[in-house]
Amino acid sequence: MRHKLESKKEKLGKYFWIILGCSFLSVSVAAQPAVDGFMKGKGNLDAVAGVTVDNFSKYYAAPGLLNIGRTTTSASAFFSAGLLNWLDVQVNVPYVMTANNWSNLQEVSSFVKARAVNKDLKNGTFSLLGAFGFSTPMTNYPTQGLNAIGQQATAFDSRLVVQYFKKGGWFFMAQGGYTSRSNPTPASVPIAAKVGKAASNYYFDFYYDYQEAQGGTDYRDGSNSPFTTLGVSYHKIGGTYYRPFSNGKMGFAAGAYGVLFGRNVGQSIGVNLAYIYKVKYLKE
Repeated sequence: MRHKLESKKEKLGKYFWIILGCSFLSVSVAAQPAVDGFMKGKGNLDAVAGVTVDNFSKYYAAPGLLNIGRTTTSASAFFSAGLLNWLDVQVNVPYVMTANNWSNLQEVSSFVKARAVNKDLKNGTFSLLGAFGFSTPMTNYPTQGLNAIGQQATAFDSRLVVQYFKKGGWFFMAQGGYTSRSNPTPASVPIAAKVGKAASNYYFDFYYDYQEAQGGTDYRDGSNSPFTTLGVSYHKIGGTYYRPFSNGKMGFAAGAYGVLFGRNVGQSIGVNLAYIYKVKYLKE
């Protein structure tokens, strides 16, 4: 029995720093699903600086695909901490620039993620988690026109996350939920799936991210409605690669994504980079 316990600890230790690194990727590397199925563990903190560049030349609107283009650059500060082995909290602060003289802080967002089930199976581990999020505008940024920074909406997000982590590092994650927003911005249903591998010295994943707006208006539908009422839907695919260094205490991540199609959204292609610094804020 003792030998089995030591063997299990050794296997967990093999992936320890990579798994900690995985837990920051959801928000700090923009365009990823909002949360994932990894927990940081009590006393661990990630501080992350990320940059994303998003570009499109066509826009999905009511009449169809329009020849409208924009480049958006955003920088974010992200923090994720393990309060308990089964409870994490994360905070993200983005700064968005859509054009010259069109830049500002956007919405501050936070999530609390709790793991309800963590069951060892023959060839891996099954986890079930609940996540609850909140976001609200930090500034009175512009909401109208091609260079609008956002919709000035306060949002409440709830999600259910399932993940299977296989021996050897492969994993599969799926999640779904509901996001309510302050009037007049419509609510939405988010769904996402991710497959990847967390090896001893690297991590990668591929994901599909979907959002379906619950009503709302459409750009150029003849109603001349404000942008805050637009219903935003999209189908997005992407991937991320993460590499730790300095014995896992630091790391770099790079990612790319593309919007396949959607509603009131650009046909975007984006790239992102992030630097991660890890802190053990509680000593065992």
